[in-house]
Amino acid sequence: MPKILITLLLLTLSMMLQTTAFADNTDAYFQPVEIHDAIVTISNQDTSGDLRFRIVNDSPGKLTIVGVTNTDNVQSKIMGRIDANNYTELGSITLLREENLDLTTTHIFIRLSNFREPLEIGQIIELKLVLSNGELPFSAHVNR
Repeated sequence: MPKILITLLLLTLSMMLQTTAFADNTDAYFQPVEIHDAIVTISNQDTSGDLRFRIVNDSPGKLTIVGVTNTDNVQSKIMGRIDANNYTELGSITLLREENLDLTTTHIFIRLSNFREPLEIGQIIELKLVLSNGELPFSAHVNR
């Protein structure tokens, strides 16, 4: 058999035996995550507020929240209360597989600021939860 045919045969065989590689971040698009009871409590300036919600991570993997945004690039900080008068900014929150987190009853919330227009009580705003591997759109009710 000529060397070229042997080379082509070996090359074809090696390509057939290779395993397929997948990107690490594809889970963001198929991850079964649910957000419930999302409420933004507005401040006195009406252009900032505190977001609270319940999140259910039904996926077999971890989920890391790094912030919240919208089409107007609202700014967000994940905040945790240390004591009655002091808060600290958290870089992220990680939920393990099949873990739930209720930000409506804990001392953790997401402070939103820099809305272009003042928020109005009763308004529903569209937001995106920013994850380490993608974004999850959701709606939140505005109240005071």
